[in-house]
Amino acid sequence: MTEDHAKETLQQDFVSFKQSVQTLQLSTLTAEGKPNASYSPFVVDDLGNFYIFVSQLASHTQNLLSNPQASILLIQDEVEARQIFARRRISYQCDVEIVEKDTIESFALLDTTLDTMEQRFGNVVEVLRTLPDFILFRLKPYQGQYVKGFGKAYKLVGEGLLELEHIDPSSK
Repeated sequence: MTEDHAKETLQQDFVSFKQSVQTLQLSTLTAEGKPNASYSPFVVDDLGNFYIFVSQLASHTQNLLSNPQASILLIQDEVEARQIFARRRISYQCDVEIVEKDTIESFALLDTTLDTMEQRFGNVVEVLRTLPDFILFRLKPYQGQYVKGFGKAYKLVGEGLLELEHIDPSSK
């Protein structure tokens, strides 16, 4: 296998894994700076931004409103992992913003994103859209890492954090 073919295969594996995961693990901070872990279904846009549609009754929503930063994790199911210590995973550090309904453009983005969620997750999204306490957040990754297994860790770089750069443990 040539080096270019190996890079292409790795890139395809990264993209395929990212598309196969339906929920993200969400780490937020309370107003007092205390960590909080939760999860949410998500969709991703062409620029690599993640969107979550969550209730204001959830603690993670209140945390995102008071501290618009998050860490997210997409992780391989335990049942599918050959080695529990080396589950495939993608992690990101994100800036967070609300997708408001205050302009034609933002309302269109909200509507399109929720349509995408409905296609991905079914009619439950249609019901959630009618609830006044649900907010759409955009999580904008600015740093990321992909771990495929032991010795196979990659820093995510480039536009949309879609390129993989091997992390050499000997350089640390």
